[in-house]
Amino acid sequence: MATIWRTGAVLSVDIAHRRYADNGIALLGQGSDVVQFIKADDLAVSDPPTSEGFATALTAFCDREGVSVLLLDGPQGWREPKSQIEHMRLCERVLNTPGKTGVIGSVKPKTYLPYIQFSIELFHQLRVMHDWELLASNWNERPWKRWVVESFPTAAWRTLGLKRLPAKSKCTSDNLATWRDVLSDVTGLKLPAVLTHDELQAAVVLPVGRAIVKGKEDGVILAGVDPYLSKEGVILEGLIANPRMT
Repeated sequence: MATIWRTGAVLSVDIAHRRYADNGIALLGQGSDVVQFIKADDLAVSDPPTSEGFATALTAFCDREGVSVLLLDGPQGWREPKSQIEHMRLCERVLNTPGKTGVIGSVKPKTYLPYIQFSIELFHQLRVMHDWELLASNWNERPWKRWVVESFPTAAWRTLGLKRLPAKSKCTSDNLATWRDVLSDVTGLKLPAVLTHDELQAAVVLPVGRAIVKGKEDGVILAGVDPYLSKEGVILEGLIANPRMT
């Protein structure tokens, strides 16, 4: 019997830990190419952000919208202490991420610590309290799972064969319009005329979520090693997923 792949929408979050309004949140409905952008008010959340509150709000929204793949731009776990790679996880070395996640409580640069702690705790809450599954390399053998997936938009631009979006501090409205048009041309995604830097970063990884939903292995590029639990119940390492155009 042929495998029956799950169906569902994809939600992508460009994480911000200081204010809910700073998150870029993009929704791609099942079978649709039209990208919708979600605001904090749509999630019924109020500042200051907490990992528990955000996990609950995201899950409730995903339940309503039939989301089966949730993409988060942030680390899911800490570095394996016995790893031969210093200061960071394997996936971060492969993709040259600006933030490096070390052993528990250790990051580079140090200013990234609040963001990284928030992200790891958000993954934890989604996994433990809301039954999301961390993406593993055998995802295509388990089509019934609801996956929470680590993304890295900067790398996604490259794996789509595009120049990366300029940094937010240097990105003009003309830049946003240009990169929006190019992304739409390459992926077929239908994007609104006006969107923020965070929203565009959330949108660029949507194709990998769509590929996971459809079971298209050739549309998914994985970096790193499968996440696993330490003896203390802490997630270590993990995979970052990026889209590949086929």
